[in-house]
Amino acid sequence: MNKILQMLCVLFLLFVGCAPAEAKINIFPKPRYIPALSFYGDSGKAYRLKDFSADLLMAVVWSRRCGPCIAEMKYLNKFAKSMSSKGIKVILISPEKEWSSVAERRAFMKRIGAPDLVCYMDRRANFADGMGIQVTPTVLLVNRDSEEVGQITGSVKWSDPEVIRYMLKLKNDISK
Repeated sequence: MNKILQMLCVLFLLFVGCAPAEAKINIFPKPRYIPALSFYGDSGKAYRLKDFSADLLMAVVWSRRCGPCIAEMKYLNKFAKSMSSKGIKVILISPEKEWSSVAERRAFMKRIGAPDLVCYMDRRANFADGMGIQVTPTVLLVNRDSEEVGQITGSVKWSDPEVIRYMLKLKNDISK
């Protein structure tokens, strides 16, 4: 009985905090100010969203314990590689407490088919909490003026040509 209860608890924890499978897109009527919240690179250096230059920055807040997050990573990896020359940059932000080392995180990213995505660490969930993020995956959409123009919550089919067209159109619309 204890083993069954433990297994149910593990399954429950695996999906706690994960968004529904279907993505919800919320483009704001006016860009929003982004608070000066930090997240950290492999060397411990602090970064903020304003440190990245792109016509459209996609900051994906995710968790290794989120099934929908894991399922979309290899497609997000391909999407990010194909969009980098088109003015769209993708970064990942993950809870630091989920990783025992940089090597462990890199091995995990490789295993799930996303070795090219750069992942930053959110210490004590300060970034996610400060941005009001309740579920993963959540994609913060940031214009080149470092303003939040929208969010996508839930899993996205990053290989879908319609999604690719939509993101390119969004990038063009916010760059005007």
